[in-house]
Amino acid sequence: MTAPLLAHAVPHHFCVSVGDREAAIAWWRDLFGFECEFTFEIGHIGAKGAFLRKGAMRIEIFEIAGSAETPSGRRMPNTDLQTQGTKHFCFAVDDVQAALDAVHAAGVQIAGVMRDRKDGMHREDDPRLSPGRKPASAFFINDPWGTLVEILARADFAA
Repeated sequence: MTAPLLAHAVPHHFCVSVGDREAAIAWWRDLFGFECEFTFEIGHIGAKGAFLRKGAMRIEIFEIAGSAETPSGRRMPNTDLQTQGTKHFCFAVDDVQAALDAVHAAGVQIAGVMRDRKDGMHREDDPRLSPGRKPASAFFINDPWGTLVEILARADFAA
């Protein structure tokens, strides 16, 4: 086997296109604790951008007036897989059900919940834990512009 061509490359950021840069900065701050490093503009394409950071992870945000909205099929985890390309971003937490309860109570759009791997991801009108229901093992939310974000159990991917 040959050495990777970019063996010294390290992850830097992911990028999302949004309808409102300031609202996106607030959304990523309020849900995940990202802080705005700086904002910028690219005049010739009419873009307003920002870099957000949490630890070593960065998100680049772009707002361009008149940009197309996320198609409905890209807003749900199961149907998004039918389109090639980038699928979602993922964050790990210690207690998935507690995280699900918190985002549900805050009114965040929940795109799907997985309670058992063999059953997969399903939409739930009320994802709170109830008698006879297993706690969530993963779930997806949408940012206000349709970007999928997964939350899963940190323990499932222990170092």
